[in-house]
Amino acid sequence: MNLRRLEQLIALAEEGSFVRAAERTHLSQPALTRSIQHLEHDLGIRLFDRTRQGVVPTAAGQQLVDRARRVLFEVRGLRRDADLIRNHEMGEVRFGAGSYPSAILLPDVLATLMNTYPDLKVKAEVNDWATLLDKVTREELDFAVVERRAVPHDAPLETRLLAVEAAGWYVRGDHPLAGQRGLRTRDLRGYPLVSVPLPDAAHHHLRRKLGQTHGETLALSVECNDLLALREVATRTDAVLSATPSVCEQAVAEGRLTRLDIDDSHQKVEFAVAYLAHRTLSPAAQTAISLIERLVSP
Repeated sequence: MNLRRLEQLIALAEEGSFVRAAERTHLSQPALTRSIQHLEHDLGIRLFDRTRQGVVPTAAGQQLVDRARRVLFEVRGLRRDADLIRNHEMGEVRFGAGSYPSAILLPDVLATLMNTYPDLKVKAEVNDWATLLDKVTREELDFAVVERRAVPHDAPLETRLLAVEAAGWYVRGDHPLAGQRGLRTRDLRGYPLVSVPLPDAAHHHLRRKLGQTHGETLALSVECNDLLALREVATRTDAVLSATPSVCEQAVAEGRLTRLDIDDSHQKVEFAVAYLAHRTLSPAAQTAISLIERLVSP
């Protein structure tokens, strides 16, 4: 059994079609069919069934597909570690940032990396937390800076807590709610709410605070990954913005935004670095993470 055959096994399981799997593995369909047949013969078990929905793994086949994924993951890690040992250079770092980290940290991180390590190639992506975590899992990104509670408990990822910020609700300086004392979250009903995309747990928490019934769907008037754009929307409309002090600090100082005095809010945003578990980070990734940690430290 060779690694190439394991890649073909995984491709067929994921594509559900000999035609698509053959294209993906750069083989002819007959060649892929023969390869899978040889693998079944060597192992002495049937790996796939043909159904109306396509080619699907048998129960035994699925177990081997899962094991093959782990084997190839370790092989890629071995090769990568060897490259890091052999090449004593910074190379490239690929990382992602969610809405809050991109608004707060990204400009300083990118500028400092460029000034300090001019030979370092940086690829930074701003996206929603689910997409970023998926790309980290698929090894398309070295790490991502996200809200820690967005990381699923069963994900093959480790997290390193960076900072915790107390979030709140912000409105323009002459908003009808501005300056009122003893507000409750349910007092926000009737005003457009704007926010970055929220994890499921945050959705449930906000619905409860707004006094919505179990069947009601939380409707945000504007949901956008660009937190700086949302901040400007709040300065020009009756919108109520969910954000952290570091995002709104300048707008508050200028009088364009004010934080509402809401007794029962007590929201927190936990910034964390997420990266693959049991995987050695490259020197470039370690350098970038260390820089981010310094920037968020008090």
